[in-house]
Amino acid sequence: MAVNPVIETRGLTLQVRDAAVVGDISVRFQAGELVMLVGPNGAGKSTLLRMLAGQQQPSRGGLLFAGRSSRSMRRDEWARHITYVPQLSALSFPLSVEEVVSLGGMAHGRSVVALRQQVQEALRLWEIDYLARRDVRLLSGGEQQRCQLARSWVQVQQEGSALWLLDEPLSALDLRHQQQCMARVRELTAAGKTVVMVVHDLNLARRHADRVVLMGCGRVVADGAATEVLTARQVADTFRLDIELDGDYLRWR
Repeated sequence: MAVNPVIETRGLTLQVRDAAVVGDISVRFQAGELVMLVGPNGAGKSTLLRMLAGQQQPSRGGLLFAGRSSRSMRRDEWARHITYVPQLSALSFPLSVEEVVSLGGMAHGRSVVALRQQVQEALRLWEIDYLARRDVRLLSGGEQQRCQLARSWVQVQQEGSALWLLDEPLSALDLRHQQQCMARVRELTAAGKTVVMVVHDLNLARRHADRVVLMGCGRVVADGAATEVLTARQVADTFRLDIELDGDYLRWR
């Protein structure tokens, strides 16, 4: 039996003046899969995530959630289904780490006791419990990233939340916490959630992604299994690099 897509884009286009930042994107994201978006800078990866999150409206095309058009849904209703962590999400307000993480459950009407338990679990899982009382503005870049990931982890755990959108979530993390983030992602996909994340590490995508969407110049170049999409020839053509495949490892020459 075919699995219905959690979210689907049909001809999604964002036109800015005479140029298409993203042009004619039609992709499906299925329940329980990890999809990684890869491509050169300016390929449209972050723009696509913002449109999926409802943060940016397309010029043309549409979005469907479980077969229902986004145009028929209120913005707050769409937001309850989709959790989004942008590339730059540092806060300028004097909030503690625990308060920021708590924001992840505010829109879902959880009881105070249930939310507090989930927040404490998130602080522990993302290893920021020792920072709980710290002003978020005083954290390092990696600590701020883990704080935002913990907040969004609380949100995506809520009933009805189905899609976790992550824009370069590993960029500020050390190796230990990158591994930790990927473990949390796999736990969520195993529970039936869908995760779409932007990454620049193509070898990480080859190892971990269920599917890879390769983008270039605002369009989908290829969409499929990582080993089929991230071939030496296709990566070389898209990134304009001299590259070879050494076993399962892409190597720049």
